[in-house]
Amino acid sequence: MRNLRAQLLISHLALAGLMVVVMVGAVVNFFRLGRSIDRILTANYKSVIAAQNMKETLERQDSAGQFYLAGQVGLARAQYEANRALFQSAFGFETHNVTEPGEQRLVDEVDRLYADYRQQLERLLYADPPMSPADARAFNFGVLEPQFTRIKQRAQDILELNQTAIVRADERARAEARRASYTSVGVTAGALLFALFLVPWTVRATLLPIRTLARQAEEIGVGHLNQRIGIHRTDEIGTLATAFNQMTERLREARRLEDERFHRAERMSDAALESLYDPVIVTDGEGQVVHLNPAAEGLFGPSDQARGRAISLVAGETRIAEAVEHAIHELRPLALEDEAGFVTRSEGEGRRTYRLRASPMREEDGNLLGTVTVLEDITHLRELDRLKSEFIGVASHELRTPVTSLQLGTELLLEGAVGPLTDGQREVVQSQQEDLNRLQRTMQDLLDITRLEAGVTPPRFEIVDAAELVEPALSALGAQADTKSITLAHDIEPDLPPVRADRSQIGRVLVNLVNNAIRHTPRWGSVTISVSRASGGVEFQVKDNGTGIAEEYLPHIFERFVQVPGATGGGAGLGLSIAQTIVKAHGSEIHVTSQPGVGTEFHFTLPGG
Repeated sequence: MRNLRAQLLISHLALAGLMVVVMVGAVVNFFRLGRSIDRILTANYKSVIAAQNMKETLERQDSAGQFYLAGQVGLARAQYEANRALFQSAFGFETHNVTEPGEQRLVDEVDRLYADYRQQLERLLYADPPMSPADARAFNFGVLEPQFTRIKQRAQDILELNQTAIVRADERARAEARRASYTSVGVTAGALLFALFLVPWTVRATLLPIRTLARQAEEIGVGHLNQRIGIHRTDEIGTLATAFNQMTERLREARRLEDERFHRAERMSDAALESLYDPVIVTDGEGQVVHLNPAAEGLFGPSDQARGRAISLVAGETRIAEAVEHAIHELRPLALEDEAGFVTRSEGEGRRTYRLRASPMREEDGNLLGTVTVLEDITHLRELDRLKSEFIGVASHELRTPVTSLQLGTELLLEGAVGPLTDGQREVVQSQQEDLNRLQRTMQDLLDITRLEAGVTPPRFEIVDAAELVEPALSALGAQADTKSITLAHDIEPDLPPVRADRSQIGRVLVNLVNNAIRHTPRWGSVTISVSRASGGVEFQVKDNGTGIAEEYLPHIFERFVQVPGATGGGAGLGLSIAQTIVKAHGSEIHVTSQPGVGTEFHFTLPGG
């Protein structure tokens, strides 16, 4: 085992040594080039910048004299003072950065000339009394201009001297760079030749058996677990070959156990799916049928013929295809509880009704596998619901006559038709009359909801002004609101479009919602009817600041005979169910939001006319 380790160690140390040699040579050359470039920057480039700044600030001081001649004395003095300081700063920098032969002489001459120029320029700018225009012009062009030209020329000489030095330094740096390049190429070439000799030798000595090992390992990786690696060595490669052979044995055993578990789970899953009474459709992520259980085969034909076909072609039912598409694209189940979620199919001489439920199937990482659609047979539930509705309708209708007779009897008793009543008798008869009136309202609600659900009294649509639908509720319940000192208000948006609705049925919905709001709002509260423009129509809203509804009861308040615990009594729990049925017949739905102690809001939208 020490042989392979020693070979790899020696070869890596040799390559590392070559890399160190190349890197040291490159670092040395970089340092030499860096020093050359630094000399250029520190010795000459800064002097070039200083000379340029001296020329620029000197020209601006000369401009100050021109401003003075033009009569702009304040501007001339400000220009001179600002650029005098800048000139002295640049000159001071150049004074401490003299690096070339002859540069000190030029600096001294600039110092001498500028001192005289500055004295003469201040004589012009600050003369008291000021010079006459003619004298000032003669003084400027006769004295100042020649001095300005000489100073500027000396600054230019400094600039050119340092530029020439930069060119010479650049040539030296280029020569050093060429020498460094030749040296680096030589060192790199020697290292490369040595590496070219070392690498093949290392490969032949160490990697040839690894290739054999890798080739056989690839066979194992693709599933050929009957492979055995026949390398017999005592080094690390031999140990690795032995480990691969042991791993292959364990993989073969694990595959056998996994295959057994998989087949058992597959058989159990198939058995569970096949034994389901309800039809089940399984599709892939593209909406193609994968499997039909026997119950589904009874509706859509053999599973073998349906497999691979689009669900819309197999089911022949738009709602099923739409449910599958929804589950695929929305990645969430679809389980509607109203008529939109029911599918009716003919079987023999009868018809059966199914509740449609479609759910996506996903892997652990969230990737979509497909969908499973279950058609729950609810034919018997629909029949029970129909019989119940018929019974309620018949019972309510048959009870109307005796209830009416009892109401007439109580009215006759109260009017004294059979003689005067004592106070106790009158109180009993009035209590009976109230109970009979409540019974009559309950029977009327039962009849109404039965007729609405059966379609006996469909909406009589007409084009109606939205504001006109609110008036009946306001006028009918104004007195009731006043009795409880409740503010009954309305907020109707102007210029609303007309709506398509049954005037009487929508009026009944609003009356029901407002009546509930008044009953569940304490004294001095408020109830507001709002009407506003909405997308595709007009939205109606009834809002109160009453007791509110607990969150757990909100999903059930539109069901029949449901009353929220603790709420104010006064009905059989049919009003909201009737209102929801009416609004659904208009193509919409009532929605509710509520918070206990804060209030409740009901709202629905009617389509525009």
